[in-house]
Amino acid sequence: MAATLRAVAAATSKNVPDVFLLVFRKKQAVFNLNQEGMKMKKSTLALAIMALVGSGAAFAASPNVQGGSSNPAGVVVGSSNYSLFGGGNSGVALDGAGSYIDLAGGPIKGSNTAIAARGDGTIMKPADIGMLPLPINIAQVWNATDSSNGANFAINSIRQITQISLAPQFGGLVIGQVANASGAPLAVGSGVYFGEWAPRAAGTPPNNSTDLNMGSASRTVWYVGDNAVTNTNMPTAINATYGVVGINGVGTAAGGTPDNPNLYKGTLTASYVTGGLNNNISGVISRGSSSIDFAGTSITNSGAFGNGGTIEGRFYNGAEALAGIYTGAAGAADDVAFGGSKVSGTITP
Repeated sequence: MAATLRAVAAATSKNVPDVFLLVFRKKQAVFNLNQEGMKMKKSTLALAIMALVGSGAAFAASPNVQGGSSNPAGVVVGSSNYSLFGGGNSGVALDGAGSYIDLAGGPIKGSNTAIAARGDGTIMKPADIGMLPLPINIAQVWNATDSSNGANFAINSIRQITQISLAPQFGGLVIGQVANASGAPLAVGSGVYFGEWAPRAAGTPPNNSTDLNMGSASRTVWYVGDNAVTNTNMPTAINATYGVVGINGVGTAAGGTPDNPNLYKGTLTASYVTGGLNNNISGVISRGSSSIDFAGTSITNSGAFGNGGTIEGRFYNGAEALAGIYTGAAGAADDVAFGGSKVSGTITP
């Protein structure tokens, strides 16, 4: 353990005292710090804790996690394996990170815990994400819900405040979740997520702001889900209609505030028959005068769909849900992440 702490100290050019005892019993920890140790910077202390907690991490078997991203330098999707926020379910690696944080078990859970305790727009602290109760302002967080065209959604927004080198660089992160008929997000193992990310703003961000830095040229849209449809289980879909919303620029004038995002909305209709010649998605999602037309979007036998250019996505949970991205020709500011659930029509396994 001392060796681990010295390694962390070497990485951050700080001195860590020999008297630093951590005893973990489930979620409890006991500290014994000498006077010198109390002078350690908060960020260094957090790094040490994270290194120790992650040293014995184990992960469950992954469901069939599939998805995509408009910019792999910003977001890569995959099965979660991060030491603190792992679990093998839908995850994202942010800003060039080499590991994937579990969306449900990390930023979503932490945000909702903080909001339940202190209200929307509160500051997320280390204790909210299962760490020790250190006085660090990690991020400002919000959540919202939406019911559109018979489908339900939950939306979490995070604005990173403190930058810690070994912690996930959440930056500005908006996570949409497909929800069930009662409005509860789909359970882990069948979760479907879509959203946008931008790097943390330069300098020292304020504790209270609705600016998620979505005006950044590095803004990235993404989607990912558990239990993706594959070429071995793509069902027949006869006029299956989906209520769909799209996320774009939350925290900007067009995208609305994090507690009340201005979403693209509409319905999409899918038709698919194995070996069929006209397997496609049609429909439009719109926000004001801006719209995305899915004409020419084909469904493949792998459970994916696209138009060969600006639209890509995938079905999940036996085609009961879908998610994807639209990458507008004008640049990152126009890109949209979308998701939805079936509200009518017939799906036959």
